Amino acid sequence: MRFRQFGPVGALLVLSVVGFFLARALGESNARRDSDHRAEIAAVQVRDRVIQAITLVDGVRRSLVSEPTPMTPAEFVQIGGLWLAPSGLPAAGWIEQIPPAARAAYERRIGHPIVIPSPSGALVPAGARRSYYPATFVTRSPPMSTEGVDLGGIAAVVEAIARPETAFQASATPLLRLSDGTTGLFLVQSAQRVDRHLFEPGYAVVFVPASWLLAAATDTGDVNASAPPLLQIRAGGLSAGDLDGAAPARSRFTEAGVPFEVLVPRSGARGAAAALPWIVLAGGLLLAGFVWVLGRFAARREKAKADLDRLFTLTPDIVVVAGFDGYFKRVNPAFEEHLGYSEEEALGRPLVEFVHRDDRARTEAEGSLLREGATTISFENRYVCKDGSSRRIEWAAIPARHERQIYAVGRDVTERRQAEADLREAEERHRVLAEEQAALRRVATLVARGAPPTDVFAVVAEEVGRLVETDRAVVSRYETDGSVTILAGWAASGEALPVQMRFPIQEYSVSNLVRTTGRAVRIDSYPNGDPSPVGNRAAVGAPITVEGRLWGLVTVGSSSGEPSPPGTEERLAKFTELVATAIANAQARAELTASRARIVATADETRHRIERDLHDGAQQLLASLALRLRATRADVPSDLVELSAELDVVARGLDRALSDLREFAHGIHPAILTEGGLNPALRVLARRSVVPVHLDVRIDGRPPEAVEIGAYYVVSEALANAAKHAEASAVTVEVVADDGFLRLCVRDDGVGGADPARGSGLVGLRDRVEAMGGSIEVESPVGAGTALHVCLPLD
Repeated sequence: MRFRQFGPVGALLVLSVVGFFLARALGESNARRDSDHRAEIAAVQVRDRVIQAITLVDGVRRSLVSEPTPMTPAEFVQIGGLWLAPSGLPAAGWIEQIPPAARAAYERRIGHPIVIPSPSGALVPAGARRSYYPATFVTRSPPMSTEGVDLGGIAAVVEAIARPETAFQASATPLLRLSDGTTGLFLVQSAQRVDRHLFEPGYAVVFVPASWLLAAATDTGDVNASAPPLLQIRAGGLSAGDLDGAAPARSRFTEAGVPFEVLVPRSGARGAAAALPWIVLAGGLLLAGFVWVLGRFAARREKAKADLDRLFTLTPDIVVVAGFDGYFKRVNPAFEEHLGYSEEEALGRPLVEFVHRDDRARTEAEGSLLREGATTISFENRYVCKDGSSRRIEWAAIPARHERQIYAVGRDVTERRQAEADLREAEERHRVLAEEQAALRRVATLVARGAPPTDVFAVVAEEVGRLVETDRAVVSRYETDGSVTILAGWAASGEALPVQMRFPIQEYSVSNLVRTTGRAVRIDSYPNGDPSPVGNRAAVGAPITVEGRLWGLVTVGSSSGEPSPPGTEERLAKFTELVATAIANAQARAELTASRARIVATADETRHRIERDLHDGAQQLLASLALRLRATRADVPSDLVELSAELDVVARGLDRALSDLREFAHGIHPAILTEGGLNPALRVLARRSVVPVHLDVRIDGRPPEAVEIGAYYVVSEALANAAKHAEASAVTVEVVADDGFLRLCVRDDGVGGADPARGSGLVGLRDRVEAMGGSIEVESPVGAGTALHVCLPLD
């Protein structure tokens, strides 16, 4: 009976005590699990920061490799401002390993000494050591604030560089305390820099402050939410952060070759969990049992909530639950991290209000499809952040129609889209630059080949028109009467432009502005909408300056009035330099040709004058003496035989002297060439030649005197060479006048092998022919005779 009486009471007491201890143990267990969960979350958040920093290191490495031209310090600083500073990691650099023997050469190359920070914070020259690791490029943020700062004094950095895996992935140092008191770690990865298609070895380095890693943890269990979070990170032998003496809950991970340990304060049971044992104890057996059941239910609920919280918290992507009514029902912490809105703000407004105004119609249309049961695989729109900026989010979503909710995951692709846009822009710049360089190369090749200026003008007009993508392009020359002549033109429509026509220079025109200013100008619209003489309503012109004198201009224009793009003036200037070179070359060639022609003409005139003086002077005197001598001989008495014989000898000597003088005068300048022309002169040459000559002359009338003289001396020299060197048995001479040219061909059947480069009469012939604007070609294979082809202009 007593047992029956006290048994239930005892059982109640026992159950109450048991319930008390069970409730107390459950609260402490939940607190431990919550602390461990918070430690895991903090570790994941810190690890995400480390991975983000590794990604930035790899981005720096890729930018060094992908540049088509060598990266400059200014461009590297720009990378820090555009990529690293927005992420909170402005301190980065590219370091090289420099042996002591190469230190001086390196300092001359970068223009900075190799320095290290002193204990006072100043930068001083680095002392002697086995190897230096100076930063060639820096983002100019501490601890890499200047080019040449040496990281070789940090043993952990040198050890990280020495790891084999650093060649293909990032390696981290343990936490370090720098000379200025800053705590953090370095991420190092091998990064080769491209310079003129050569790879220079080096390492990309990013300094990760410990404060940046500590800021990653958003929930460490602090009671005072306004105070800095209680969190401690350990890596190597150094730690960062503070737990304020609390017992820690810890979580470990290894990243970039370094083990990390994240510690958060371990909290005890609070609130209802702390009061529950006393309620169980005071409420008795039923209350204890009821509380125990509630505790079990609470444990299950907390576990389910923890699992869901882990899913929502650990993912870096945005996870949301939206209702069919157009409101968010739940958002994960990544929503606030990416967009800046708290969960309360996110749930209090229609979701479409967070969407960029230009994307709302598309978003509402996609939402209608989801409410009808469709699944979204990839949908991208822009969300407006709390600070007014916008982020591009790529969504995948699935509806739950029975719950009237939509579950969606969004990934922030803003940086990726910006990188893609930057890449497309860079590719477009490179394409335009390549096209411009190709066009300039084609024009420069034409100029280098000595093409006539008219050909260069036409090519420049076409290349400029196609490159600038304009309607028309023209090359013009300024005239002394104040007008301008269009020398070459190109039109995208294929229309014929008024080439070789003069136009008066209008007061408000590109040609007038270029003439008065001497520099490139543009007109985006003409007064009253009147077009220029070639039909342009907007135009850009650049001057052509030859030897310091304004010679003309290159103009591009639009008939529709659309202004030319910025930078057109600079692009035109590159072509005008080539045009000026072509004009200067043509003028120099013309002056050289004219000078050589004057020299040849002067020599021919001198020969003619000497021949005439000999004919009218010495020849006439000798002939007169010979006649007088013969008359004297006839008057000598017949008995003076010896005197008569001596006079005969003198008379024959005078005849030979007269004959030699005539031959000499004929060689200087044959009188028959002046009196009878080229055909009789060539026949005389053929008769006097010691080698039989077949002469074929087909010309009507007499060519100009200079051409006759040049052709005569060409044939004369060729016959002399055939007689002296060719060992020929026959020579054929052909002379034909057609198409404005006199063409000569002198061919023999001798031994061949004539080489003008060895020095012969052929060199003089080439100079004479080219001075007259003609051409000469020698064919002389060994054993097959020699053929001389000459073409002289008749103009």
